[in-house]
Amino acid sequence: MSEKRFDFQDLEEIHFADELTAAKHFSGSEPLFLSTLTEAELWQALEQAHIIEELKARGYHPLKLKTEFLTERDHRFYILFGDEKILHMRLRLSYFKLHRHPMMPATKMLFIDWLQSRHVLAQARERALFPGQDVPGLGIFNRIDHFLRNLVVTTRAYGGFNIPEYFHDALLFHRAFRFYDPAREAFFRALLRDLREFGAREISRALSDGRVRDKHGAVMEWHGAEMLIFTHKPYAEIIFDNRYHRAVEKAMHALKFTLAKA
Repeated sequence: MSEKRFDFQDLEEIHFADELTAAKHFSGSEPLFLSTLTEAELWQALEQAHIIEELKARGYHPLKLKTEFLTERDHRFYILFGDEKILHMRLRLSYFKLHRHPMMPATKMLFIDWLQSRHVLAQARERALFPGQDVPGLGIFNRIDHFLRNLVVTTRAYGGFNIPEYFHDALLFHRAFRFYDPAREAFFRALLRDLREFGAREISRALSDGRVRDKHGAVMEWHGAEMLIFTHKPYAEIIFDNRYHRAVEKAMHALKFTLAKA
């Protein structure tokens, strides 16, 4: 299968042929997830993050784990309940240059390309769904966050990142992740500051519907950008330093948003 093209804004993937050649992709005849975990070890990692326990508590049993290896770098897994995919992650382990920090070396990072949880046993009215959902989410992001942090460490990466498709996706990740671009971080925080009373679902819907305006009356749109987390503390201190936080605060002062009713 050919490599998928990714639309990164401030990161650039670097291909190291020698790294791929030296990587351990198989354990005997079994392919390793992200060149690190057997399927049994991946299941154990999900158990250690209490994801399996939470799923069973919501009525999902028995469960089945399915892995797919799209390329040497690009892997995904599903947790299945019958024929339903209730948890789906597509992950990519690679080296990336951080364009806002050109003096830093290419950094091994885990890219969370796709993350979806589906509570197919839940009954919900369409109005209660977030944009992009066909059924409610599972409500286990704190467990998923724990799993992803552990996976970064297990794969010996320095950190991870995602590109949130919707405002509410960014809100979930923002517990631990920050936008790499301080202007994008300021935009997100200003939305929270000015529109918090409406709730995450309505803000996300309003952005999709063109009902969020800035102080000049211009329609605001949501555009995803890289959100980063570093388990390697020295990198976190370099990327999210005092200059970054000052830039975020300055940009926020210039922003003001309102939301029009549907």
